[in-house]
Amino acid sequence: MSTLLDTRTVTPSDRPDYWSAGIAEHFFPASLQPPDDHPFAARLTGGDVGPIAVHSIRGVPHRITRTARMVAATDPDYLLLYLLRHGACRIEQDERSWVLGPGDIGFHDTSRPSAFEARDGLDVAVFSIPKWFLGAGADHIARATATPMPQRRRPMVRMAVPFLAAFAQAAEAGTLSEQEREGLSDMLGTMLRMLCGDDDAEELSQDRGARTEAFLTRMRRYALENLHDPGLGPEQIARAHFVSTRYVHKVFAEAGTGVSAWIREQRMERAAQELRESGESSIAHVASRWGYRDAASFSRAFRRAHGRSPRDVRAGA
Repeated sequence: MSTLLDTRTVTPSDRPDYWSAGIAEHFFPASLQPPDDHPFAARLTGGDVGPIAVHSIRGVPHRITRTARMVAATDPDYLLLYLLRHGACRIEQDERSWVLGPGDIGFHDTSRPSAFEARDGLDVAVFSIPKWFLGAGADHIARATATPMPQRRRPMVRMAVPFLAAFAQAAEAGTLSEQEREGLSDMLGTMLRMLCGDDDAEELSQDRGARTEAFLTRMRRYALENLHDPGLGPEQIARAHFVSTRYVHKVFAEAGTGVSAWIREQRMERAAQELRESGESSIAHVASRWGYRDAASFSRAFRRAHGRSPRDVRAGA
């Protein structure tokens, strides 16, 4: 189990700011309203299971609010699934409100304003699920946030709750193999599409391969838009898409290439094109334009990739 935040590590007066900063790092920017009558105390643990982040929050009553301005500034494009294990909490979205008790599950959409209010002795598991991972099913779930499950879904909920509890426990233990993490995340996606999707929605049969391919396309598009940034790499791509670095490596590897190798290939291809088409740009300018901090390192990388120096390619044009 990985402890990500623990308010006991800071003074009581610093706890609200500490928790707010931590929630922004692990979820999204939000406004914290701590209790008025006693010190704020809470703890966040968790880890990643494939593309899904699984966290546990335990703490005293408090309220977290996410405004429209916060959503516009940062949106991980997730659905949050709450499984309440102890205590009570209220979730609010789109003028809807629902109080969860032990054994209840509920949803938030990070793309719209929302509020989460913890009540007595809170212990809740929070699953951060990328919408791309659910395919068309994400839209169906997003329309049902902050509401109880329909009566016709209750039998499925009764089966889902023990699975979700075991899923969260396994994620916290940190003992799952790569194959087990992948299998569990696929099982969760299938269960959620069955639980919340339209019964006649053929799109819900979209397979894992298609969803992963769509996510790879998003990551590649982001990388192409940021080739000029010397800091571009697996870690930056992971942060931008709110997934683990390990998962970024895995998705690229399934497509037959490493992340850094793919970025380098794209940079070299575009740099060579610019050198051939523009005889006026200096080598240093081309290097900087395509993410290299200096002309010397760019020239070495270029020669390894093309077997010729940048100067020779430009002269040949």
